[in-house]
Amino acid sequence: MKHRIVLAIGLLLATSLSAQEFSLSTNILDWANLGTANIQAGISFSRHFTLHAGGRYNNWDFGSVERGNPFQNRARTASLGVRYWPWNVYSSWWCGMRAQVEEYNRGGMLKKMETEEGIAAGIGLAFGYSRMITDHWNIDFGLGMWGGTARYSRYRCPRCGRLLSSGDGTPVRDVAKWFLLPSGETQISLTYVF
Repeated sequence: MKHRIVLAIGLLLATSLSAQEFSLSTNILDWANLGTANIQAGISFSRHFTLHAGGRYNNWDFGSVERGNPFQNRARTASLGVRYWPWNVYSSWWCGMRAQVEEYNRGGMLKKMETEEGIAAGIGLAFGYSRMITDHWNIDFGLGMWGGTARYSRYRCPRCGRLLSSGDGTPVRDVAKWFLLPSGETQISLTYVF
């Protein structure tokens, strides 16, 4: 009897998994953002819903301290989200929501030597369109915003380690703030659907 139950569960799982579609994608806009490596994996769990997990990584420094122009946009990001597809998964319009956490260090950009380093966490909303190029390749366009809270410290320059002072002279260290920013769902992505 136990073998029959295990066999029935195995057949049910195999049948339901055969309808699954998996995807891997990379966001071209992230690569253009100072070489931020990124990948997102997705799996459909019905005709209209997909689950996505992604990560971004940038640990690069640019410019030089000697020439007075160091800058970076370092980040380590992890996200988990869901998308709703009104027509069918991986085709046409979609809208989605995701949770995201990011450890970051940004500074020296736009002729501003200040650097902000911290951790941000929040949720985001997005919508977009997925255009099929071939049977397995899609190009995705999306716009999104994410908001939440960040805990950060501010420094005088990208690599000096000297904390900035606020208006009353106290160092800007371990400060919490709310934010609303464009998210990683703002994208032009290449997607491979298995």
